Amino acid sequence: MSIETYGTGKRLRCAARLLSKLSFGERLILLPVPTTRDKKYITDTDIPIEDTLSGVGRDSVIVGYGLPDGYSRLAAKCDARVLDLSCDEKYLYDNARITACGALGYILTTDSRAPEDLSFGIVGYGRIGASLARMLLFLGGRVRVYTSRTLTRLELGECGMETSPSSDIYTGKADFHGIDILINTAPKDMSVCFADGKIPAGVRVIELASGKNFEGVSGVEPLAALPEKMYPESAGKTYFDAVARFLKSTP
Repeated sequence: MSIETYGTGKRLRCAARLLSKLSFGERLILLPVPTTRDKKYITDTDIPIEDTLSGVGRDSVIVGYGLPDGYSRLAAKCDARVLDLSCDEKYLYDNARITACGALGYILTTDSRAPEDLSFGIVGYGRIGASLARMLLFLGGRVRVYTSRTLTRLELGECGMETSPSSDIYTGKADFHGIDILINTAPKDMSVCFADGKIPAGVRVIELASGKNFEGVSGVEPLAALPEKMYPESAGKTYFDAVARFLKSTP
């Protein structure tokens, strides 16, 4: 097995180290997470993403995250196998859990209060939001979930958790009274909630979602790429696990 990595992240180095211990015959090309932000160059490099297809063939396996359609089609024409981690449900769940751990670690080390003395608002109840809610509740925090899914609100309400419709946020009707830390996990515009671009006094706003969701709002704390920044070894292990599953399940 030969392994090529693109980018300088510790996650990839860890994944490559673990994969080097396997006895598969494929040529592995490991790309960063996310692989590209502009669909042209590999993240944090000046390397055109198409350059990674040089010399690939039937024995090649390309691994990335959010691969452009055009890239995947070119790889298929070369008979290379492609694993797009953004389509791997197990990987997405595991990575979300690490992201939630990173957010929790950030809160624990930047706030003067313990979780049991804080009230949290979590916008979105997907993989990250659900994982984070469980962690905060376990530590005694009070949690209010903002979600558009009526069934989710009913189920959480039956468990005693406070919920509100996320539509209140996107129409500017949300009331953050009693919330100490608002955590956004949904890639939607939330700026309408903050008149004149100001966060209510006494409230911290943490951004975990991608995109520009707080245009014109000052004081938001963006936490991008938490798995890579805070727990690269665990993130690398998750990357490795996904690749190992893929190699075992494909001829």
